[in-house]
Amino acid sequence: MSFEPKYGKIRVYLAGDISKDERWRPKVFDALEGLNVTFLSPVDRVDYETINKSNAKNKVFEHCDYLKIDRADIVFCYIRECGSLHSGSSAEIGYAKAKGKLILLAIDLPKDAGYLYEFIRRTADEKFDSLEAGIGYLRDLVKEMQYDPTA
Repeated sequence: MSFEPKYGKIRVYLAGDISKDERWRPKVFDALEGLNVTFLSPVDRVDYETINKSNAKNKVFEHCDYLKIDRADIVFCYIRECGSLHSGSSAEIGYAKAKGKLILLAIDLPKDAGYLYEFIRRTADEKFDSLEAGIGYLRDLVKEMQYDPTA
């Protein structure tokens, strides 16, 4: 019997910084191309010019993020050095944990900065020292979840 996700395809929420420079999410998309997966993210249809400014739209993003996490089967979080303190990611991980989601964390920071994210590290179900290692595990997990020995 193969894994039957709640909404058809396996849904992966991508938590992490939303910098318009050095985007990391396309690496995840590319690595899982061809698999039965749908990605949910805070930046599905975001106007980057409004996201870091103080305005009412930011509250919409927050509510949407939580609703997307509710729909997700897996939460994949990437923490890196990028000028962000990852407060949004921390909130998303705490929310996902409270909802019983499987949390995969790729944390790519110097050893002396990693202590700042100890709460996230302890909350995650699986931890990786690089984006590539986390993506590899996610890809293998999705493949295994879709395995059907009767096919």
